[in-house]
Amino acid sequence: MNSKEFKSGQIIFKQGDSEACMYDIQRGRVGIYSAYGTPDEKQIAELSVGEIVGETGLLDRVARTATAVALDDDTVLLEIKEDNLKEYFLSEPEKLLLLMRNLSGRLREINSKLADVCRKIYEAENA
Repeated sequence: MNSKEFKSGQIIFKQGDSEACMYDIQRGRVGIYSAYGTPDEKQIAELSVGEIVGETGLLDRVARTATAVALDDDTVLLEIKEDNLKEYFLSEPEKLLLLMRNLSGRLREINSKLADVCRKIYEAENA
């Protein structure tokens, strides 16, 4: 596992990148953006010390769905790759629970949005 330091505004990874790693935020804050650097740019989340960013890139090995940007000078991230994932979770077991809660929360949010869309379609068809 390697520590990486970023300055404010520095891109950690870009939407569309395909790298199999995640980061544990050791110092500073990280902004998560869709359409970063375009007129449609939107900040999706702001993460801070103790949180994990980029886990889906590691777990499913597909292109990044958002861009991560350091929000503070001297932002420090611990880079975790697949070959040291087990070692990381053995040394930081609470991070596994955090990761599972984050993924579960995202899934719950998506399910809620899908249920709303299905309800609206049903109501429109039966009005």
